[in-house]
Amino acid sequence: MARTLFEEVFERAEVERARRASSKNLITRDECQAEISPMGVQRWYLHPRLDTPSTQALYFHELEIPVGSRSGKLFCQGGIVHLVLEGEGYTEVDGERHSWEAEDLIAIPIREYGVTYQHVNTGSTPVRMVVAWPNLDSAIGPEGGVEMKVLENAPEFEALLTTSAS
Repeated sequence: MARTLFEEVFERAEVERARRASSKNLITRDECQAEISPMGVQRWYLHPRLDTPSTQALYFHELEIPVGSRSGKLFCQGGIVHLVLEGEGYTEVDGERHSWEAEDLIAIPIREYGVTYQHVNTGSTPVRMVVAWPNLDSAIGPEGGVEMKVLENAPEFEALLTTSAS
């Protein structure tokens, strides 16, 4: 007799318990490999595809923006929180500029029809910020209720595209 869907719930729970028992509650920056993405330079601490952290309930990464640069421009549902660790600049949210500096918190609003934002480094040092939002993928999908797309790549990612095309 085939397993029931109800039985599969318990099997999945057992697999998840085992994963959590062998995972880590503390992830250091040195353990997070930097990657250049359409949003810029990111180091992922928490992500549903990472098995090392004990939780997959959040997306959580560090975003670094080099001097004179900017992040990618993102259209999404909102509900994303950024804590500026170092640097200064501004975030443009739906065309409106909001200045920030180290120790400021940037909360991208949740909007029914989505929100567009981009960070710009205006200082003389790299910007470092940590970024978090809940992993609601199973409830509302990975796009969070509205289409998510990068409207403009970060310059560092665009340079990679140009280099790999050559």
